[in-house]
Amino acid sequence: MINGKIAVCLSACLLLKTVVFAQSTNSNPYNIKVPARAGVLPNISTQGKNDKFTTSNFSLNLFGGYTGSVNGLELGGWFNIDKHDLKGMQAAGWFNVVYGDVKGLQLGGFFNGAKNNVSGAQFGGLMNYANKNVNGMQNAGIYNHVAGNFTGFQTAGICNYTQQSVKGFQLAGIANINTGNTKGVQMAGVVNYSKHLKGLQIGLINIADTSDGFSIGLLNIVKKGYHKITLSSNEVLNANLAIKSGNKKLYNILMVGINAGGDNKIFSYGYGLGHEINVNKWFTVNPELTTQYLYLGNWNYLNQLTKLQVLATVKLANNIAIFGGPSFSVYYSDQLEQVKGYKFLVPRDSYHTYNLWRNNVTGWVGWTAGISFL
Repeated sequence: MINGKIAVCLSACLLLKTVVFAQSTNSNPYNIKVPARAGVLPNISTQGKNDKFTTSNFSLNLFGGYTGSVNGLELGGWFNIDKHDLKGMQAAGWFNVVYGDVKGLQLGGFFNGAKNNVSGAQFGGLMNYANKNVNGMQNAGIYNHVAGNFTGFQTAGICNYTQQSVKGFQLAGIANINTGNTKGVQMAGVVNYSKHLKGLQIGLINIADTSDGFSIGLLNIVKKGYHKITLSSNEVLNANLAIKSGNKKLYNILMVGINAGGDNKIFSYGYGLGHEINVNKWFTVNPELTTQYLYLGNWNYLNQLTKLQVLATVKLANNIAIFGGPSFSVYYSDQLEQVKGYKFLVPRDSYHTYNLWRNNVTGWVGWTAGISFL
């Protein structure tokens, strides 16, 4: 028993000697270097009031601590707060905050924050925040925020937000928002936004002020980009209305169509992608790939029309052009019988069709012609 107490006393004295020696031999009171420090709560630690001036290689906070810098490893039961820089790894049950630069890894149960730059990775259960630039990785359950430039890989359950440039990959369950340039990939379950897009967006809705890249989604909006409204006809449908938006490299097409009159009614809706090739200032070539659902009187059947068409477009005046060209169609239908008032054979009987793969998949050469506005 006595020997145990003596051992504890000797250990405490040795630790105290180490701390006192480090403090007394350092001529700069704002740069106290120790191999290790420990604390319970801020100002309750082996360094006492000098904790905020201390740089240690190993920092341990039973509940939480506030120290100067860490050049190595820091562990906190609840939280870690560093007044200056972190070089190494920092892990806490609740949150980590560094008022200087982070060069390494932050692991926080809820939150990681850096007032300056991050070179490395932040893994936060809820949120990661960097007040300047990030070069590396951010992974958060809900939200990542970068006030400067981001280079690397960023994932969030809900949203990634960056204020300047993005070079790398953004992945979010709901939204990616970048108010600067994007050179890389934005992929979100709902919406992507970039002020200047020079990469790729994949999402339900993609928005950009300007775009030199590619957007793939149900609705692509480029403020200073490609916007067209077209009216057209083809061998299947009397009238088609399409809205085309994106940029000339890749625009998306939202379309509805109708075949009216007699016993040949068809209603359709569909989606497509297109590309514009400039020949000169009044003539362009537009290859387009579209797919449409054809309603033939019964929603229980699938009638799918896919068309690859090459359109020659002639500009007549500002915001008005006419277009036309050949197409190749592939049609799949599992509808077994005609519904009164609706067309059943697609296309009409006079068209020569080819059986493709199976009897209910046919193909033929057709046409498209129309007028374009905007």
